[in-house]
Amino acid sequence: MAKLTQEVLTAIEKTKPTCIATASSDGIPNLIYVTYVKAAGDDMLVVADNKFNKTRKNLDSNPHMSVAVLDPDTMKSYQIKCTAECVTEGERYDSVVKWVHVKHPQLTPKAAFYLTVDEVYSGADRIA
Repeated sequence: MAKLTQEVLTAIEKTKPTCIATASSDGIPNLIYVTYVKAAGDDMLVVADNKFNKTRKNLDSNPHMSVAVLDPDTMKSYQIKCTAECVTEGERYDSVVKWVHVKHPQLTPKAAFYLTVDEVYSGADRIA
């Protein structure tokens, strides 16, 4: 498990929408933009599954995901490699539903994906 630095946490907050990448069990990549990504501590992210299709299928067979963020003020970008856990009920899921409902009360996430941070890169340099 890797820790997110303050620079990376700031970039996560400023990046809207955020790009996430998954791959099927056959290695076919899938890259999408998502609105609801945030840090859940310094070693975890959470993503709301509002409209996942291929992304959800990929994560069901291959739990690895990359998240790309860019701080628009510093123009530094980061790739966060993670392992995803799908949550569809309970307190952690309910907290994501409440988070989404603040801006989109008509939208109820199908799931919450909690992402354990495995590695963090800035360009070719591994920073965590």
